[in-house]
Amino acid sequence: MSGPQISAHLLHPADYRVMPWKNGRGATTEIAIHPAGAALDGFDWRLSIADVVEDGDFSRFPGYDRSLVVAEGRGMDLEFDGASAPQRLAGPGSLALFSGDWITRGRLLDGPVRDFNVMSARERVHHECEVLKDAPVEFVWEPGREMLFCHAIAGNLILKMRGSAEWKLEPRQSLSLSAQPGSSGFSQLMVMPHARTTLAVVVRLRRI
Repeated sequence: MSGPQISAHLLHPADYRVMPWKNGRGATTEIAIHPAGAALDGFDWRLSIADVVEDGDFSRFPGYDRSLVVAEGRGMDLEFDGASAPQRLAGPGSLALFSGDWITRGRLLDGPVRDFNVMSARERVHHECEVLKDAPVEFVWEPGREMLFCHAIAGNLILKMRGSAEWKLEPRQSLSLSAQPGSSGFSQLMVMPHARTTLAVVVRLRRI
């Protein structure tokens, strides 16, 4: 029996959209948003890259869950309203999970930071992020109920769908994988970093 039929969409930096932060204190590069063209107060999920060049408050997104991965730079401390201690993100690959409801402030450790961000509407979509560095990872997923989104931060990646296609991602390229209408069952995706300097994030997005 054949597995689910997969739709793949390769994105390049030229496909991304640069726009102001919600609070107007910086700029972000929007990689993808659903529904396409949604406003910043009504999307189901959103993936983006932001440059943090100074200490300051993050935009608030009530009702959303957030994941942040340091892509470049020495890192930063995230301070949350009411928390006794900040969460330290010490360099590329560091991951933080937090609520968009929280008052959040970033303090740079040593110079500017570029980060990769995922946000999902808590009542509609659940997301998970896995950071990949120097070892291959196999993902077993259910395309009819969820999608995978892979973003290459540094270095090259090889992605192989068992019994199907193969893709290569270069730095700043992204690949989204979802099921064609009517598909069911599980699929397997192997994500293989090409070198020790490779850094990537795989995001699993599942509708609640």
